[in-house]
Amino acid sequence: LYEGLRATWRAGGVARQPLLITETVELAPDRIARLADAADELLHLGFEVEPFGERAMAVRAIPALLAGHDPVSLLRDLADQLAAARDGGAGALRDPDAADALFASLACHAARRAGERLDPREQQALLDALDTIPFAPTCPHGRPVAVPIGRSELERRFGRA
Repeated sequence: LYEGLRATWRAGGVARQPLLITETVELAPDRIARLADAADELLHLGFEVEPFGERAMAVRAIPALLAGHDPVSLLRDLADQLAAARDGGAGALRDPDAADALFASLACHAARRAGERLDPREQQALLDALDTIPFAPTCPHGRPVAVPIGRSELERRFGRA
């Protein structure tokens, strides 16, 4: 998810997935203002949002790569990231290097969690996707994405030791 968001953003903009039903997200007024001020940059990131009254934002689309994930939690996380940025978030949505932290956070919150069951097709899709990106031994937050397993460990696990 991280690599996909990053690559499509750098290539000219993240494709949007329109929501069937517009979601509204209640937020603090300062966060509403930051999101509203960054609406054009958010479109480039794949989010289509607009103010909905004084204390809410309407979410009409999210990044296509994150389709199927909760738009409310994605927008809350985005608002948190913008609030944490020293410049009010504008730089995080324009500068490729500063945007990496934003992509990492969005991808992390949208990713599958440890212990979640995946059907075989989802497992294969994850492995196939891993083959399409530059290899990195860890996720953007430093957790391993793969670990080496030696021959002796494999033999032990399969009763061949």
